[in-house]
Amino acid sequence: MAEQLLTIDTISKRPGISRRTFYRIRARLIAKGLQEVCIGQIRRYREASLDRIIQRLAETGGSL
Repeated sequence: MAEQLLTIDTISKRPGISRRTFYRIRARLIAKGLQEVCIGQIRRYREASLDRIIQRLAETGGSL
């Protein structure tokens, strides 16, 4: 199965945040395990890594 790579628009809709908020917390998401894939100047994010972060935060009640 091919792995999904998400755009910034798609990734910001998942937890229901704005693009601006995503850019503000992007470094914290990457520190928590969000995997970024750069194709030239295009950035995409691995769906599985976002799912793991959301799951971990839900289980622990943590925050970014």
